Amino acid sequence: MDLKIDKEKVDQVLGAIHDSLSKADTGVGSWSTSQPYEKEIVEYWVERAFIKTMVLLEAVGMSETLAAVRNLNERAKPNYARLAVGDEPYLAWASELEHYLSAIKDTLGGTGSGTITKELVQILRETQYAITDTKAFSEVPSGESQVHVRIEAILRCIFPDLRTKPPIAKPIKNFEPDTGIPSLNTLIEYKFIASSNDARRVADEVLADTRGYISREWTKFIYVIYETRRRTPQQQWNELLKRCGADANTTVIVISGEPTSVRRKSRKRQVEKRSKGQL
Repeated sequence: MDLKIDKEKVDQVLGAIHDSLSKADTGVGSWSTSQPYEKEIVEYWVERAFIKTMVLLEAVGMSETLAAVRNLNERAKPNYARLAVGDEPYLAWASELEHYLSAIKDTLGGTGSGTITKELVQILRETQYAITDTKAFSEVPSGESQVHVRIEAILRCIFPDLRTKPPIAKPIKNFEPDTGIPSLNTLIEYKFIASSNDARRVADEVLADTRGYISREWTKFIYVIYETRRRTPQQQWNELLKRCGADANTTVIVISGEPTSVRRKSRKRQVEKRSKGQL
C-alpha cells in the first residue's frame, strides 16, 4: 500500500505510535529504581514507538528521515526509559522522537494539519453538558482539577494518543499544559473562574502564556475557561487575545458551570412562555 497518498492510514499509524508513547508516560508515573519491572514496561513502549516510526518511514520512502530516526534509536537503545528533568521528569528519547512525528504529520498527515479542527472545538464546547450533569455527578466541578479530569475522560475516548501533562521543550513560568493531543499538535489548558478576581488572574495568565511560549512540536493552543456562572462572553476573551497579538492558532472556549438540569428547566420555561405569547 502506498502510504504517501493514504493520509488516513498515516494518521492511524501515527495515532498508534502516540498511543505507545502515552503508555510509556503512564509507566513513568509509577516507575522507581525499586521497581525495575515498571522500567522494563516503559522501555518496551518506547522501543515499540521507535520501531513503528521506522517502519512507517521506510514504507513511505522518507530515507533521510529514516536514517536520522535510526541514528536516534541507536542512541536510545542503551536506555529507552532515560528520564530528563524539567519541572517534572519526562522521557528524553520519547521527547526527541516527538519532533520527527510532528514533522511526519505535517508532511504526510491528513485531518490533523492546519488550524485547530472544528470537531475538537465543538467537542470541548459540548463537554459542559456532560461535566455538569447532576445525573452523572453529585455536584458540578468545584475546581480546575475536576474540570480537567472530567473533560479529559471524554477526550480520551476520541483521541487515543491524548497525553496528560505532556512535557514541553521550553517550559515558561506560568504555562504547564494540562492536556496534549499530538495527532493535532494541540495543547489544552483548563482555567476555573468563580469570581471577578479569578477572571482578572486568568486573563493575566493566558496573556503571559501566549506571549512566552513558542514550540515547533505544539502549534495550536486551546484554553477551556470554566465559569461557575456566566461572567465574560467568549467573544470578549478572543478579542482580548487579538488585541494583544496572540497567534491565530490560540483559541478560548468558555463553558458554564450551571448544572445541565437547571439549563434544561430554563429552556423548558422559555418554550412554555413562547407558547403562551409571553416572550
